[in-house]
Amino acid sequence: MVHEETRTGPTQAPAVRGLALAADTVSAPFLLGLSGAVFAWGYDGLAFGLGLGAGILLLQLLVAPFVPQMGAASVPELFAVRYGGTAPRTLAAVAVVLSMGTLLVAQLMAAGLVTARLLGLEIGAAIAIAGAALLLNFVLRGMAAATWVRAIVFLLMLLALLAPTVQLSAEWYGLPLPQIAYGSALSQIQGLEETLLEQDLADPAVMKPMLTPFVSLDPLNFLGIVLGLSLGLAALPNMLSRSFMGASARAARWSAVWALLFALVLLSAAPALAAYAKLSVLKLVAAHTDLAHLPAWLFAYGRLGLVRICGAAATDAASVAKACAALPDASAILRLQDLTLSPDMITLAAPQITGLGPATFGLVAAAVLAAALVTAHGPLMALVGAFGCDQSDRSRLAPLAVGAGALIVAGLLAATHPASILDVATWAFTIAAAGLFPALVVGLWWRRASAPAAVIAMILGLGVALHYLVATRYLSVGFFETWQSLSSAGPTAREIFGELKDAWLAAARGPARDAAWTALDAHAQDIANWWGIGNLATILIALPVGLAAMILVSLAWPHKRAPETAS
Repeated sequence: MVHEETRTGPTQAPAVRGLALAADTVSAPFLLGLSGAVFAWGYDGLAFGLGLGAGILLLQLLVAPFVPQMGAASVPELFAVRYGGTAPRTLAAVAVVLSMGTLLVAQLMAAGLVTARLLGLEIGAAIAIAGAALLLNFVLRGMAAATWVRAIVFLLMLLALLAPTVQLSAEWYGLPLPQIAYGSALSQIQGLEETLLEQDLADPAVMKPMLTPFVSLDPLNFLGIVLGLSLGLAALPNMLSRSFMGASARAARWSAVWALLFALVLLSAAPALAAYAKLSVLKLVAAHTDLAHLPAWLFAYGRLGLVRICGAAATDAASVAKACAALPDASAILRLQDLTLSPDMITLAAPQITGLGPATFGLVAAAVLAAALVTAHGPLMALVGAFGCDQSDRSRLAPLAVGAGALIVAGLLAATHPASILDVATWAFTIAAAGLFPALVVGLWWRRASAPAAVIAMILGLGVALHYLVATRYLSVGFFETWQSLSSAGPTAREIFGELKDAWLAAARGPARDAAWTALDAHAQDIANWWGIGNLATILIALPVGLAAMILVSLAWPHKRAPETAS
């Protein structure tokens, strides 16, 4: 199969391909979520940006030199060329469907959030509109797959982050370089955190100092997130099929270099935006803001379920006053421990949080929406290709049916809001890393790597990753009871689990029992783990299994035919 871009015009320059690759890498979920992660987790939130940057570097070093030589238009085809037979190709297609389907869910969540905020709709209706727009683009052979379109979208994404951060840096600190100026904001944040603690406007038990490392994540889980994102990106299906096919090995390598340079500019601006938003929120609390005079942006996002005050959705002033009055230590002013902002909203809401004009908000919203609609085309096309449909012939019914079905399923899952947008996108990269990375990279660099080894590595890697991701998130109570001997939970956490379970068993059917289960499940998610490895760091468990299988089986059952592209 000939890749679509090779037939529609001359090969683009590596810098243009690099912009397109950067857009696919820092897609809408990460554009929305990176600043939110730093806002919520402080230093620990940098793991996501580091993972994306490291992933582009690994892509350039480990994969880019070989992929163009394979002559394949998709990852399943690449596995078929390298290993032969149907089993490696089929399992690669399964990994593509799982990883790209998960990423498509995150893309629709991002598009739905922006659409809901702009049009004042419910999230479910907004996701349906975004899905319909994607399907229409697919049916009409939209330009989203074109390299130059994705390059322009990345420039818009970059402008959306730089415009508010440069403006705030210049106005607040007289230096229009946010990567440098936001150091002053961090100093102010540290001072305000201490002030809020002294004035009892913040609870030290829940405060997470922005400059203190390893408060939300320990070093092991920090490393796990970085590895999951970087290894997943190096094997991410739509990266390989759209940015390198039709290019020479030299052009592919330079495309990855340009992508890394462009992405680093954007990734370095995200923490600055988070710091400015955090500083503005702390100033709001430090001003002893009365609950009756809260800013309008809190309610705008509260109606979307993204802001909670005193444990209740901040839909209006009356609901906030009622919820706060019900607390044992009720207060008439806003306290930091009473305010919960979803990380999903920080990038979109930052212009309003920091007091910038509506034009800046419109720019950010437009960039996120464009990124969601354009970069979601890659996962959708990868899904269509994984089912064996001819992506270049949209007149056939099969590609349309697969695309529509994928969007419907992804939309339904997105409407349930399974986790934060950034978490769901990280799951997609983790699945790609667990299912594809060992067989792909070892196969490209080691002649002895065999098809049976690739099959076993993919089965074990995917199996372990899916079990851990699903069980620790959705079956956490049973997971902890089964594997509690491997959990890092201390005696106190285990005792609380027992008390919560007894309370659930003793509760009468109805709201009381549902509330008891919610409390039990939430606590179980915190302690359901193997050796302290969290859900987002699943790759620390899945990767060793896949690599061990790949190496040991290849040694016992080597490949009998050397691949043409091996070095």
